[in-house]
Amino acid sequence: MRRSIVLVCLSFLTGFGVKLELHDGRTLKTSDIFFNGKQFITDTDTIPAGEVKEVIFENTTGQGSGTARVSGDIAELLSNAQTAKEKFPDAKGILLLDDGSDILMDDRTQIYSYHMAYLVLSEARKDIATFRAYYREGENDVKVHFARVIKPDGKVIELDKSTIRIETPPREDIVFFGKGQWMTFTLPGVEIGDIVEYSYESIDLNPWNKDIFDAGFYFEGEDPYVFSRLTVDVPETEFIKWRSYRMPAGASEPVISTKDGRKTYVWTTKNMKPYIPESNSPPAGDFLARVDVTNQESWDKLFDWYAAFQTERMKVTPQIQKLTDSLVASALTKDDTIAALYYWTQLNIRYISIKGSASSGVSGHPAQFTLDRGFGDCTDKAILFSTMLKSQGIEAYPVYLGTNDEDPMLDPDIPSYYGNHCITKVYLPDTSFYLDATGSSDGGFSRYPSFSSMDHGVYSVNALKREVEIIPVPEPTQELREYHMDLEIDEDGSLIVRYQSFYDGEFETGLRYYWNYFSREEDKRMRFEQMVKAESPDAELIDYDVVNIGDLSKQLSLKITYKVRNYVAFAGSVGLVNLPEIARRYTFDELDLESRKLPLAYSTSEGIRHTVTLRLPENWKPDFIPPEIDLKTPDVSYRASYTEDEDGLIHFEDDFARSSRLIPPERYKSFKKLLNSITNYHKKPILVKVEGGGQ
Repeated sequence: MRRSIVLVCLSFLTGFGVKLELHDGRTLKTSDIFFNGKQFITDTDTIPAGEVKEVIFENTTGQGSGTARVSGDIAELLSNAQTAKEKFPDAKGILLLDDGSDILMDDRTQIYSYHMAYLVLSEARKDIATFRAYYREGENDVKVHFARVIKPDGKVIELDKSTIRIETPPREDIVFFGKGQWMTFTLPGVEIGDIVEYSYESIDLNPWNKDIFDAGFYFEGEDPYVFSRLTVDVPETEFIKWRSYRMPAGASEPVISTKDGRKTYVWTTKNMKPYIPESNSPPAGDFLARVDVTNQESWDKLFDWYAAFQTERMKVTPQIQKLTDSLVASALTKDDTIAALYYWTQLNIRYISIKGSASSGVSGHPAQFTLDRGFGDCTDKAILFSTMLKSQGIEAYPVYLGTNDEDPMLDPDIPSYYGNHCITKVYLPDTSFYLDATGSSDGGFSRYPSFSSMDHGVYSVNALKREVEIIPVPEPTQELREYHMDLEIDEDGSLIVRYQSFYDGEFETGLRYYWNYFSREEDKRMRFEQMVKAESPDAELIDYDVVNIGDLSKQLSLKITYKVRNYVAFAGSVGLVNLPEIARRYTFDELDLESRKLPLAYSTSEGIRHTVTLRLPENWKPDFIPPEIDLKTPDVSYRASYTEDEDGLIHFEDDFARSSRLIPPERYKSFKKLLNSITNYHKKPILVKVEGGGQ
C-alpha cells in the first residue's frame, strides 16, 4: 500500500525555522528541510522518519509558532494493521514489523538493533507492552530509541523514559559474578486493538571474542509475521557464510550489497502464517523459518578459545589429588573409579546457576575454585569432574551441548557460540561415553553410567579433542524398567500381588529424586497406598519398601504387596482375569493426533519388561489365554506371550523396546498402529472356568 505522506517539502515555508525532536531525545535545528517519504533531509543530516518524534516550525518573524506531528508512519501502520486483521482473522496478535540488524563494526564492536510493531488482538497478548533486555555493565549497553502505543484512532502514547527501570535479577539459586541487570519498562494503557511499537539496540562493547561474530533470526512464530527482515552489516573484507532453514521460496538467499567499505546481507519475508505447534514435538526452533550466520570457516578458532579457558581451569591441585585418592581408595577397576568420582561430584557439589563473564559463563571457574565453594553451574561441575578424573589418569573433557528439550539442533557447518548446558565426555582405551555430573539442585541421582536424558541425541562440542559429534541415544536396555509380579487368586476371586520393580537410566534417576523427598515414613506409606488405589479402589496395601534409595551405586527397586478384593469378574462359571498394572503402562497419551507434520519427540529411548506368574485356585482352569504377539517397526518392537506349565501356573512375559527418540512424521502412523495394538492386546482377559459351579 502506498505510504500516506503528510509532510512533503518544508524548505519553502518562509519565515519559519525547523526543529526536529527525535525519539532518542536529541533535538536538531535547521532552516532547510525536505521529506522524501522515507527520510528527512537537512543541510547537514539525513534522518529516517521512524526516528523523528515531532517537527516543530518556529516563527522567526516573531508572530507565533506551530507544531506538526509526523503521522505518515502511523497511518501506514494502522493501514497495515487493518489489512493484516482481514488476512489473519483468527490471530491473537500480529507482528506487523519485525526488523533486526546485526552489525560488526570496524573496531569489532558488535551491535544488534531491533524495530518491532505488534498489533494486540487478545488479552493473552497484552504482555507485549513489557520490554526487558539483559545487559552487563561495562560489557554491553542497551539503548531504547523509542517506544509508543498507537491507538486505533491514531492517538499516540509515548514512553515516558523516566519510567525505564534497571532491575537486578533475583538471587534465589543464582550467583552472579558479573554485573548483569535488566532494563525494563511497561507501556501504559495497552488495550485490544492497539499497536505496540518500539526500537532499541544492544551494543556489545566488549565481545567475549572479537574474532567471532554470529547472528541468527527467526522469521515466524506463533503469531502471523507480516514483514520480517534481517540485515547483517559487516566490513567488506569480512568472511561470512550462512544457512537458511525452511525459508519460503525466494527468501533463502540474501540480497547482498557493498558500499563505502561495508557489505550488507538482507533476508526478507512477508505474510508468514503462524507456526502451528504439535504436542510432544522437538524444540520449535528446529521447524521455524530461520537464518544462521557466522564469520567462521571452521570450528578452529572456537576450539582454540574454549580449549585455552578449559586447560587453564583443569589444573590438578594437591587438594584435588588428595581428595580423589581418598575417594577411589577401594576401587578395583576404572569403572569403579569413574563411578566413585561421578557420585561424589553429583552429591557434594551443589548445582547453582551462575551468570557472569565469558570466562565463567562459557568455560567455567577453575576446578579448585568450585571445589572450595562447594557449588557451581553445569560448566563448573563438568570442569571439576573432568579434572578429578584427570587426577586418576582418566582422559575426560567438558563438552557443550544444546539440550533436546530447549535448543534447536546444531548445524555443524555453521560454527558459533552454542549450547545451554555442559557435561563430560570420558575416554577409556576401548570406548568413550558421556556423563552429566550436574545432578539436581539438591544433589545428583544418576547411577553410573546413566546420564540425563535431555543430553541424548544432540550435538556436543568438544574443544580439547576438537570434535563436534552427536551424543548417542542409549539402547532400550539401558533405559529399562523391569516388573516382576507373583499373582495369586483365591476362591472368592480376590487377588494378591507381590511386586518388585527394577530400573535403569532416566526413569531410575527420576524415581530416586522423587522418593528421596519422602523423609517421613507416614508420607511414604500414603504414597504407596495411592499407587495401589490407582489399580483398584478396593486395593489394600500390605507391605512396601524402597530398596537402595540411600545408595546411588546400587540399582533402585520398589517392593509392594497388596490385595484387591473381588478382583475377578464372573459371567456364570466363567471368570475374566486381567493382569494388573500392565495395561496402564501401555497407555500412550502422546498418540493424540491422527497424523503429524512434526516429529513425535521423546527425551530418550525406552524399554519395558514384565515377568508374571499367576496361580489360580485348584478348581479353576484356563479356558482362553491370549495368543502370542510379535510386532515390529523401525522405531519400536513388542513381543508378548502367555504359557501354562505342568503345575497349572500361567506365565506371562513381554518385552517392549523403543529405540528411536524421534519418530518422523512419515513413520508416525505405523508407530501409532503398533502401540495401539499393544494397548488393545492387554484389553483381552484370561478366561477361566470354575469347576463345580460359579460365583
